[in-house]
Parts: sequence; C-alpha cells; structure tokens
Amino acid sequence: MAGVDITFGLQIFMRMKIRFLVMAFSLAASAVAQTPELKRKADLGVRFEKLHDAPGVRVTQVMAGSPAEKAGLQAGDYVIQVNGVSLPDEYTLLKTIQKIKGVETVRLLVRRGDNLRTISFAPPPAAFETYNNLIVEPVIITNDFGDRLRAFVTKPKQATGRLPAILFVSWLSCSTIESTDLSDSWTKMLREVAEKTGAVMLRLEKPGIGDSEGPACADCDLATELNGYQAAIRYLKSRNDIDTTRLIIFGGSLGGTLTPIVGRDHPVKAYVSAVSVYKSWLEHMIELERRRLYLSGKTQSETTDLMQGYIEFHTTYLAGKKKPAQVMQEKPHLKELWYDEPAHQYGRPAKFYHQVQSQNFMKHWSEVKAPVLVVAGEFDWIMTLDDGKLLTELLNQKSPGQVTFLEGKGMDHHWMKYNNPVDAFNEKNGMYDAETVGKMIEWIRAVLK
Repeated sequence: MAGVDITFGLQIFMRMKIRFLVMAFSLAASAVAQTPELKRKADLGVRFEKLHDAPGVRVTQVMAGSPAEKAGLQAGDYVIQVNGVSLPDEYTLLKTIQKIKGVETVRLLVRRGDNLRTISFAPPPAAFETYNNLIVEPVIITNDFGDRLRAFVTKPKQATGRLPAILFVSWLSCSTIESTDLSDSWTKMLREVAEKTGAVMLRLEKPGIGDSEGPACADCDLATELNGYQAAIRYLKSRNDIDTTRLIIFGGSLGGTLTPIVGRDHPVKAYVSAVSVYKSWLEHMIELERRRLYLSGKTQSETTDLMQGYIEFHTTYLAGKKKPAQVMQEKPHLKELWYDEPAHQYGRPAKFYHQVQSQNFMKHWSEVKAPVLVVAGEFDWIMTLDDGKLLTELLNQKSPGQVTFLEGKGMDHHWMKYNNPVDAFNEKNGMYDAETVGKMIEWIRAVLK
C-alpha cells in the first residue's frame, strides 16, 4: 500500500525506488487508559520529491492556506535540512520526517535559486480517518519492550454484543496503516473490509511510524515488529465487545506471509493471506530480480547474463547475513547491481531481511489447522501467483478442503487490474479490482457466521 505518510508521505514499493506521497501527521485519544497521550503526527501540508542525484528534496506542492505556505515555502524550493539534519539519503530523510509531530515547530533550510533561507512553521496535528458507518478508535497498545504503538480499531456503529474481530498484519514497507488516502488501492481495500465484514478490525502502526513510539521503522527488525502483533492480540482479548473465538488474522504482502507466526499459540478462526510470498526470501528475491529485469525491457538473454551477478549478490547478502555495503566491499564487481542504500533495502535494515530469510514459511503454514483463504494476483510481479498455488497445494495435501484459492484475474500486487503483465509492471491503465476484493469479503463473512 501504501506510503509512509506525512503530508509528506513515503511509499516504498518493491519497485526499486521510493515514492513520495502526501502524509498526514494529529492528538490522539486512547481507548486504553494510559498516560501520557501519544503525540499525534503532523500534517505538514507539503509534497516532496526526493533528489536521487543530490542531497535534499524538492518541494512539488504546498497546500493552500497551510502554515508552510504562510511561512513562505514555495513549490520548486529545495529543502537541504530538516530541523538541522541534512538529508543525504532516503533513510535519513524518512527517520527525520517521521519524528515531526503536530504543533511542534519545523525548521527547514531551503535553497531557492542561489540563496539559502530558513523557513519555520508549526504544522497542525493530522486528522484521523473517518467512516460513515464505523466508529474509529485510535488506541494505544504497548509491546513487550515498553514501546507504545498506535492502533486503529474500527467497529460498526449500530453493532451490539460481542463481535468477531479481524487483525490486519501489514506489508513490508514503512508505510502508514492509516486509511486516509482514498485514492490508494490498498486503502480502498482495507476500508471495504472494515465496512462490509461486520467485524471489529484492528490495524497496528509499526514502531516509529505515525504516532507509534519505538525504534525508527528503518531500523526496526522483524522480531520487534512481530512482538507488536502479540500485544495487539492481547489487547483484543481484553475487550468485552469482542468474541475472540471468531478471530481472523488477515495479512497483505509480507504480512500475509507472516500470519501463521502471528497466530501461533492463539485460537484463530481463519487466516486470509493476500498477495504474499511463501518460498524462502532468497528464492523470492532472485525470482523477483529476473521478473523485474525482463518486464523493464531486457531480453531473456540479457536478463540471464545479469542474473549471474544478482544470484551472487543476494546469496552473499541474505544467506551470508551481510549488509549490502559489505557485499559491495568484498565483491566490487557486483557494486553496479545494487539499486538501494548501503545498509537498507526498501526502507528496512539488512537485519530485518536476515531474520526473514531464516524463516521456513512453508513449515509455519503446515502447522495451521484453521481454514485459509489465499488471494493471489494473476499479474503480480512482486509476490506471484505461483507462490499462492504452492501454498494451496501444501495445505490441501495436508488437509483437503482447508484452503480456498482466489485468483484476481489481471490483478497486480496493489489490488489493481490490468490488461497484461507489462501494463501491470508499469502501472498503466489500471482499475481497482473491486471484484476480487468483494469475493474475499464474501469468504470472510461466510467464515464468521
């Protein structure tokens, strides 16, 4: 989905690049009696574009009437520093932006033409998401490390009694879990699930994202992230309006891969795993590189030549538990292949991927006894249809009829439908796949009856 958001928002797709979107940062009210309140993220009112050939970011839009506009910030300005921190790369930029909270003063060092100037303003706290037919509760959940994490609980307004619950396990990237960008296809999907299943739904913000405390997401490892979901399940069990014998764990992208780990040791009614991967992460990355190269215009022959280097790089990086910078230092001939940061990939630290690589996902899934819905996109080049079929075969061999396989015809990784794989790769002429989302919701409703 989704992007890191801040009215400056970062969306890290598995596209070998980072996209900047609008992100909003706001003053939260906890449904869990904890004090002090979490500081609400800021609504900067600014869109940025990262410079890949120089430090800093270029301002592409300043929202009319925003404190940033009133302070004199203009489209076309280049932001060199934020609160005294230089911006040499996306990693530093992300960490710096994520720390900004509503009503706190932001100081930008800006280059406009040949001149440098400092622009200061205090952005407001971001507004929370709203729904016509749902109550939204911004709650605080504390993990085992003492970090207070923001979670969003949605509940049907007219519902009474104990309701079923859905815990959503989110994607790999440091993208916010808040559903405020209504143009985003992941947001559309999540809002439909929340509105149409009749269940209470909990979405957890990763450590360091939005209002959540803890290490910056760009430094957070897998074990820390998974611990938050255990705290979320404990929170759901503490509520007297939830029937936890009807708990569905629903994950998307890498989150769908991890759902059996999250649900282990808990009485889970069913699992939904959507657009996910089930092979080892090393296998996944090697196959992804081949698809990426070919779909970007390389011939199969050219792709095969390049794959020799990518196989060597990823094997050293993932199986050898090295940082990308170490791989490039030890094997200079592979340096030109690396398209990301020295110690990070897709905004996450190397340690995160080493921990992912250590997991045997098929073993975790083989231990699941509950019904499973596997959703896969026909034109998903990131996490493929083939992976979904492999998991379906594994589960149905173990327990015939346990798994339902739902193929989104023409669907990519982001719940969008395309005419062919190349259009899906280039995200050209796509439309939201309401049909596949609708069938997924039908399955969830039937399981929860």
